[in-house]
Amino acid sequence: MSSPNLEQRLQTLARHFRLQRQVKPGVPTTAAAGWTGRAAVLVCLFQGDDGDLRVILTKRASTLSSHSGEVSLPGGKREEGDGDDVDAALREAKEEIGLEPAQVDVVTVLEPFVNKQGMPVIPVIGILNVKEAFKPAPNHAEVEEVFDAPMELFIKDENRRVEMREWMGNKYLIHIFDYEMKNKKYTIWGLTASILIRAASIVYERPPPFVEQNPSYKVAFGVESEDNRMGSSNLEQRLQILAQHFRLQKPVNPGLSPTSTTGSIKRAAVLVCLFQGEEGDLHVILTKRASTLSSHSGEVALPGGKREQGDADDVDTALREAKEEIGLDPSQVNIVTILEPFVNKLGMTVVPVIGLLSNKEAFNPAPNAAEVEAIFYAPLEMFLKDENRRAEEREWMGDKYLLQHFYFEDHGIEYDIWAITAGILIKAASVVYQRQPAFLEQRPKFWSGTAHNTTA
Repeated sequence: MSSPNLEQRLQTLARHFRLQRQVKPGVPTTAAAGWTGRAAVLVCLFQGDDGDLRVILTKRASTLSSHSGEVSLPGGKREEGDGDDVDAALREAKEEIGLEPAQVDVVTVLEPFVNKQGMPVIPVIGILNVKEAFKPAPNHAEVEEVFDAPMELFIKDENRRVEMREWMGNKYLIHIFDYEMKNKKYTIWGLTASILIRAASIVYERPPPFVEQNPSYKVAFGVESEDNRMGSSNLEQRLQILAQHFRLQKPVNPGLSPTSTTGSIKRAAVLVCLFQGEEGDLHVILTKRASTLSSHSGEVALPGGKREQGDADDVDTALREAKEEIGLDPSQVNIVTILEPFVNKLGMTVVPVIGLLSNKEAFNPAPNAAEVEAIFYAPLEMFLKDENRRAEEREWMGDKYLLQHFYFEDHGIEYDIWAITAGILIKAASVVYQRQPAFLEQRPKFWSGTAHNTTA
């Protein structure tokens, strides 16, 4: 990754998130629930000398009573004087390694992880604003060494091994990354590795090329946890948080031009429109394309299509197409964010636009029979589960990849949701639920535009 691209990535990352000063519902921040029963860690990123993205890590002092000599992120338990989790992470980083809070531009707070003792651990992502100004000063009572590692290490299948563990009947994988720097070897594993896998997936906008299989106690408020059951009130809170968590990006990321060099538009947008189902779960609106269409006839798709000259941006395209295809009025959709674009085999950039349906009862589907045969709704979480799913191995231009198929039945009709539509919904579900899918995705490289000569 070259220096200019990294700078763009950091700028995009900073724009893409809003700092949440009230961390997710279900994790009490007040003394009533015990503010001491939570911790925060700082995932502090900076640009390395070779232009790569790196993260600051510590090796804990060998004299500590717990996790002595292990690699960790700067951080620790929240204290009474901390205003929030960001304050806790920044205070701990200053105490442990001498990093001044003013040197860190906080970008976002990730969904909490939970350790075996049930303590929520909140990852705070920040960007070191001037690397040269940071002079590590480890507190030797807590920290033996301060070092840094490439962030991309944690979404690569290199220098990685796994251990199968079991806890309270739950089998899971512990990921162990072996890293060497200046002839010193470090082992990065456990909760720290899991947090870094999650953070790297967000920063690089792609999942790891391996199955994570996190322990259920590590997935914050997992489905087994009472605090994360997707009841009506929790879902409404999740949707509100999602809306607060992102900034709408206009224009979409640098380097993706809306037109080709010849002036013809090679860009499309699709609408990932979410709403709360009758049972309190999150659903997405999908269509089955008309069998009379010349391309992809009869296939499941998201509402959307090619950008036209009158469209101001990708949001306008997605909303216009949704109105034309299924009768969804733009005023009924609250736009939340634009995801990183996908690129199809023909080099067409497809931009997913996430929106929330403001009033499900007010939406009366009106399919355009020339384009749409059926409209149906599927639970968004199904695209993270390893159920009713199969993977089809393909190869294109020497790139071996998997196409995911999800099978869903609605009113006696079975739908096959696959290919780029499935890929977009896996990505959207990962963003909304703040966790990776429970299977190996192995996306085609051309979806990221890496197999094409142009980026349009």
